[in-house]
Amino acid sequence: MKLLTIKIPAIAIVLLPHYAEAKPISYVGGVMAMQENDETGHTLSLDYTLSPNYAVGLYAKEEENGKHFDTIGPQLNTLIKRWNMPDGQANIFNMTGAGDSHYHGSDNFSAWSSILADYESRRVFTSYEIRGMYADHVETSVWQRARVGVAPYLANYDDLNTWFMVQVDDHPAKNQSFVVTPLVRFFYKTALVEAGYSSNHHVMLNWQWQF
Repeated sequence: MKLLTIKIPAIAIVLLPHYAEAKPISYVGGVMAMQENDETGHTLSLDYTLSPNYAVGLYAKEEENGKHFDTIGPQLNTLIKRWNMPDGQANIFNMTGAGDSHYHGSDNFSAWSSILADYESRRVFTSYEIRGMYADHVETSVWQRARVGVAPYLANYDDLNTWFMVQVDDHPAKNQSFVVTPLVRFFYKTALVEAGYSSNHHVMLNWQWQF
């Protein structure tokens, strides 16, 4: 098994509110495609939202910056808790899946689970994610990621929205375990793309698309 990954710039369509981040659960009946390209590798996921609290999908990742292996399998996304406030929104999500990790010609059972908590308004954004990964005979790890961002101006849905963010990763299984990535995010109506350059000299390019 070998994942087909996209390693070139891409911009995708995404249905978003005024907030900064597309969620792992969208509107009921919606499909979301997301790709991330950063110092840990190349990730592609496709999710279908069943209800306001659950989405199912397919997760695939080509791991780099350490052992090089491919993982693919189904994933369940769950909205654990949401707080709607006059000027913002806070959420807690869980993403859990299981499948196959292919490494040096062998297939290995793998399972993963993560908790994502965020708070966002039209002006500020913060998030924290912790993720556990088990791939038999390949990797057992715990990874953490935090983000903080600010919008330099307040924009409406019909305007170009801009965010400046800093992302911090702590991934002990990687060769460079602690990485800081300044990034910029743009979205205009239904299009979102973000790009950055990490402290270990890797380009990060992410896009999301809901339809």
